[in-house]
Amino acid sequence: MAQDQDPVVTPSSGYECFVYVYNKTKVDLLLVSSNAVHGYWPPGSPPNTIEAGTEGLVQLNDSFGFTGSQGEVVYEIYPPSQPDKPISFTIEFSDPFGKWNDNYLKARASNPKLLSTHILPYTATGHPFTGEDNDAELVRSSSAEPFPQLSNTATMIENEKGVHLKYEIGFKGPLGIPTKQSIHEDMAIAAFIGSKLPFPKGTEYNNLNANQWEYMRGLVWSDDPTCLLFIDSKESNNQLGVGAEFLQEFWYGSEYGLTKRSHFGDLQLLHGMGSQANEDPNITKKNMIDWLEIIYKLAIGQDVAAADRLDKRFPDRFTANSNPSGDVSLKQLFLGTTPSYRKANIPRRALGNCLHMIQDSYAVGHTLRRLTNPEDLDRNDEEGYRRFKAGKYAKLGPIITFHTYSGQSNRHSYYDGSKLNRVPKNLDTFNNIIGARDGIDKSKKLINFFAEKTKWEDGVRDFFDNEVFALDPQVTFSNPQVDDRFGLPDTSGQSGLEAELQADEEYRLGMSRKLALADGTLSFPNDLYARKRRNAAAEMLHKLRTPVLVSLKFVISILGLVLGFLLSQLLLNVFKMK
Repeated sequence: MAQDQDPVVTPSSGYECFVYVYNKTKVDLLLVSSNAVHGYWPPGSPPNTIEAGTEGLVQLNDSFGFTGSQGEVVYEIYPPSQPDKPISFTIEFSDPFGKWNDNYLKARASNPKLLSTHILPYTATGHPFTGEDNDAELVRSSSAEPFPQLSNTATMIENEKGVHLKYEIGFKGPLGIPTKQSIHEDMAIAAFIGSKLPFPKGTEYNNLNANQWEYMRGLVWSDDPTCLLFIDSKESNNQLGVGAEFLQEFWYGSEYGLTKRSHFGDLQLLHGMGSQANEDPNITKKNMIDWLEIIYKLAIGQDVAAADRLDKRFPDRFTANSNPSGDVSLKQLFLGTTPSYRKANIPRRALGNCLHMIQDSYAVGHTLRRLTNPEDLDRNDEEGYRRFKAGKYAKLGPIITFHTYSGQSNRHSYYDGSKLNRVPKNLDTFNNIIGARDGIDKSKKLINFFAEKTKWEDGVRDFFDNEVFALDPQVTFSNPQVDDRFGLPDTSGQSGLEAELQADEEYRLGMSRKLALADGTLSFPNDLYARKRRNAAAEMLHKLRTPVLVSLKFVISILGLVLGFLLSQLLLNVFKMK
């Protein structure tokens, strides 16, 4: 009754912990948090969900050294009798370094009366440490013997050295292998955690299960539309190859292939970008919404099927001469070079593709959006990149410009990544990535539509048209800029459209107050209007301060240049006279 989870082979010195948790309840165990005090979690551990009646493996590998491994995991369950009152339980375990230190395994529940945990006998000495916790009963029997067979490894052997390939977002890695920081994945996990289709709170990129990975495969599909980064496997949907084929295709592939088209050509819409410089933004937006309509309908099963041909659904993009050709199905499009996986879920991959487009459209290198909170901007960092004050983050409005990848500087990649650790359950850990918080919020809204199977015409189209891809009144044609105009006075503050909407709302509220006063049901203190005028004046001064300061700085700069020029001319004349 295990959940397709075997120990993972990774480099270690023999002081790993293998803790088997047997969930005998009738509800799933959901991971809340995990802490590797010593050692590190291998891929898939700790499992973020241990389904009712199944067994899950919590594996903690030791780091080479003299510390061994020590960790803690916290799970929770929602009893059917009290679904709003979760019960948590904590498991602590350790396989310390050295023959004189004993292994240990402890478990405790927040409500022992409703949830009982039983630790079966285990060997206090010997390495690696294997223990079992029997739940409510919780886990099974123990053995101090190491596992004879270790499979589903994420380690690849090359030149007699172990090379562990991490797939996260960007294009740098060992030996030039394209690897990625898990920005998209972390944002999606954060959105799912807060959605109507919730992932457990402790879910992170490293412990995604196979079902959740189906969303992620769709999420990364825009970056790798032929699935060249993955190994074609019947049993695994997250096993990564070395990436040489992807690298070859990305740099030297055909201009008509999907990889080139999605990053540099007509399918840059998959990244929320224009297809080429000077493209009309209305055309860019239409292309995106046309694509999203088909893919979202595929996700919820609304008149679009996985078996539908590409030339039927996208006749302008896939023909008899395109790559892939028009007779390829939507299912084949998403499976690419990995068609063997037995449990592929095309609707989940389709949703993931939609989430990628939403998230990318809020990235600085992909679009220029109106910054609605310029007062929270901090000084640029040492390298000249935009950043926000501590505890603040960008709040982005409508799109001013769609960018294009071709011709962009390497500043694009900076804004697509982050040097800081991200914890999906803590949204504040995304604050330093400009656009991430908006991307997560909008992703959550789409996940909720998906969870409720909301039809395209019942709010989803309007969501994309008027929220995600709303165009600013000062919208421009596409260009290859990155952050050149981000946060400047003309691209910050309230747009004309937003001001008009706010004015309408204030008018509506004003009329409501007048009617209430006329009915005698509402009264105001005598000094209210005076206070409102003072507040309005203060707010106006605050709004004017930034552009005035910028203008003064500009004038001073010009004066400095003029004075410098006059001084240089004076010195030149002096030297000529000599």
